[in-house]
Amino acid sequence: MAAIQTLRKNSWILTIVIGLALLAFIVTGLDTSLFNSKQSNVIAEVDGQEYTYDEYYSIYELLENQQKGNNQDLSYAQKEQVHTSAWRSFLTGILFEHSYKNLGLSSYKENLNMQGISDDEFQDITVGDNTDPELQYYFRNPQTGQFDKEMLINVLSNLAAYKEQNPDFYESWIQFEKTLHENTLRKKYVSLISNGIYTTNMEAEELASTKNNQFNINFVQIPYETIADSTITVTDKEVADYYKTINYESRFKQEAGVSFEYVTFDIYPTEADVKATEDAVVAKAEDFKNSKNDVLFLNLNSDTKFNANYNKKGDLQPSLDTFAFSGQIGDITDVYFENNSYNIAKISDIRPCADSAKVRHILVNKDNAYELIDSLKKLVENGADFAALAREYSVDSVSAVNGGIIDWFKEGQMVKSFQDSSFFGEVGKLYIAPSNYGLHLIQILAQGPKSKRVQVQVFSKAVSYSQNTRSKVYQNAVKFVSENRTKEQFDAAVEADESLVKRVERNSEENQRVIVGIDDSRQVIRWVHQNKDKVNEVSEIFRCGDKFLVAVITSINKEGAMPLEDVNELVSSELKHEKKKQIILDELKNADCSSLEALSQAKSIQIQESANASFAAPNAPGIGMEPELIATLSTMEPGVLTNPIAGKRSVYVAKVTSKNETDLTTADKEKTIQQQRMSSVITNSIYRILEDKAEIEDNRINFN
Repeated sequence: MAAIQTLRKNSWILTIVIGLALLAFIVTGLDTSLFNSKQSNVIAEVDGQEYTYDEYYSIYELLENQQKGNNQDLSYAQKEQVHTSAWRSFLTGILFEHSYKNLGLSSYKENLNMQGISDDEFQDITVGDNTDPELQYYFRNPQTGQFDKEMLINVLSNLAAYKEQNPDFYESWIQFEKTLHENTLRKKYVSLISNGIYTTNMEAEELASTKNNQFNINFVQIPYETIADSTITVTDKEVADYYKTINYESRFKQEAGVSFEYVTFDIYPTEADVKATEDAVVAKAEDFKNSKNDVLFLNLNSDTKFNANYNKKGDLQPSLDTFAFSGQIGDITDVYFENNSYNIAKISDIRPCADSAKVRHILVNKDNAYELIDSLKKLVENGADFAALAREYSVDSVSAVNGGIIDWFKEGQMVKSFQDSSFFGEVGKLYIAPSNYGLHLIQILAQGPKSKRVQVQVFSKAVSYSQNTRSKVYQNAVKFVSENRTKEQFDAAVEADESLVKRVERNSEENQRVIVGIDDSRQVIRWVHQNKDKVNEVSEIFRCGDKFLVAVITSINKEGAMPLEDVNELVSSELKHEKKKQIILDELKNADCSSLEALSQAKSIQIQESANASFAAPNAPGIGMEPELIATLSTMEPGVLTNPIAGKRSVYVAKVTSKNETDLTTADKEKTIQQQRMSSVITNSIYRILEDKAEIEDNRINFN
């Protein structure tokens, strides 16, 4: 409504939206700690070209602030997710840029410091016949809702002035312009590759034929689960020999890494720490009750700060809600424990508040907004026509034409400052309210029913460990490290101390950011990778959140097949599966397999049916995903019995009972489907392929 129209009319607000909405696909974030000055500033080398930490950091800076939102710090987990995404964004841009240059799709744009499209192409997607959809969305006429090319042209023609007068807008536009270049190049590149892969008529006809040719099946099955695991034994040698036959599979592939073990010394508040926290809150209870400035008191003394919200009945948790709506201003609760904190609640204010309102307003956002809004308020107070002033001065074009009137609105439909002035104020009076859009002069025309609202403050102190507690835990860690310097000593000490639990981190890669469950664990991973010559030596002490951690490197793992010890359980289970399969196949050799009926009677198993199976869909009704069985049956004539077929979950004996020719699809439909599928696969695979083909030297281990 009014807020959106204001957005369209004011370029400084438009800029913020463009910057946030169009760059949101880059999810980045890096540690803000500076790299070691003694180290090279090169964070990556791609196909012989070096890239600096500063280039990487600029990507991080761009959206780390956006990720935070409302000045809230990111959690540790969020930061680690952002780290991973940052590298992907950074490397993706480099790999695609190299491809554009090699294919001659781009030219260097000096003003943007990037590879981009030609000037003619850029003109075409901005003010030409093929304006980018994002531009069409943001540059719409507020009256018609249609794309307004003149508005866009006006912005572009004034860029030089914006650079001096509104540098924030100019920088946001530059970022948007970079996005336009990159998105256009990406579309061209994907289209070029997609159009180079084609489904022939013969392939399309074959695909249509496999879908249209369906058949019905009768079968019996003996599931592997009918044989208990406990009846199958496998030796270590059998497992090792079996693993040699399957360790080439991609699922067993590992990157180079380091395996290590570690113990933690957790820092927990003691009973004395808990009591000290409670006593500290009790000691401040009277001061809190008698405080004349709750904002200052809470800012100085409490873990929770002043809460300006006014709560209606039912907003608060039951016990606090009962207290708030039965007490008076200044009343406090007893000390209570909740969410690991000792708390005291206080009623700081009680007011009547409407549930809806009808108002009229004037919105201004010029440099002299405060002076202007104050003078307009005085004019209205002296009898000036509010509606006429709204039409002349308000930048909210939608409401201005109606004299500034905003019809009835409910809670949550307006920004908080605007809503509070409208709901808490008195009908007929004037109020000034700031918002992200500027300053509002509000006159309340009417209000809905008013109800009691209560403002509640909570003075709280979280239970935490004391410096003395932390020091004692640290002393324990120091004692452990000083007495145990080898893997053998490490293991013996852990075995002797029931309070210590040894944990294993297998094949940690050098760019791994997190040890699961351990905050600030990147430092540990860096240490094990930078000290690969210290296998079986105990580390220094690391401070990881509320823990002290001590590690010992156990092995250095090369790229290739995982060690059997890491996958022994899986391989053993699969070998048992293979043995079950062979047992059933051997049993069927001695069974009467002349017909399904004979086999059903001999093995006391039921004959089952599956309808409308086809080679194109190996997941058959009533059978599931059994491609070998379905592929075999698709080539057989009705009535012919298969040999026993070992599937994924069972051994099957089956026959086709009838075949059906359908018209589910055509060659033309299949060609279209395949082209769309290939385009999607290509789009999703390009980055991985480019990464595999490129020579990348990743130096992130040298940076925090």
